[in-house]
Amino acid sequence: MQAICTLATVLVLTVTAAAADKSGITGTWEGRTNDLPAVELTLRDTDAGVSGAIGFYFQTRNADGKWHLGEKTTVELLTPKLDGRVLTFETIHHKIHGSQELGPNNKYRVKFVSAQEARLQIVNEETKQDDSGLKLTRRE
Repeated sequence: MQAICTLATVLVLTVTAAAADKSGITGTWEGRTNDLPAVELTLRDTDAGVSGAIGFYFQTRNADGKWHLGEKTTVELLTPKLDGRVLTFETIHHKIHGSQELGPNNKYRVKFVSAQEARLQIVNEETKQDDSGLKLTRRE
């Protein structure tokens, strides 16, 4: 009897989790550059809409030519909008690293390629149509 109750609980939790993720994008998506963490995008898609945060890792290259991981800065997504398999959003942007002075918001586009892969692009006048963006993979 206990096994049946446990199985029923697991099924209810699985169905509830699936229903809470309307589009299949909920989770943590990670991108790497220079063989180091570069971006961590955390998304939630519920009946209330898409929300989340994005973290950027600061990287520096020392005199020896090797890249080193620095601090991570995380900001909330502003005006997230999901249109099919494409998410657009903005974030605040500081004029200078470490400064409190804000400049214009940065704009981003995320194309969900599969259940495990997405591509992140910053959207500005320099964005090229054929730019595939930074590869993001869903954290297991």
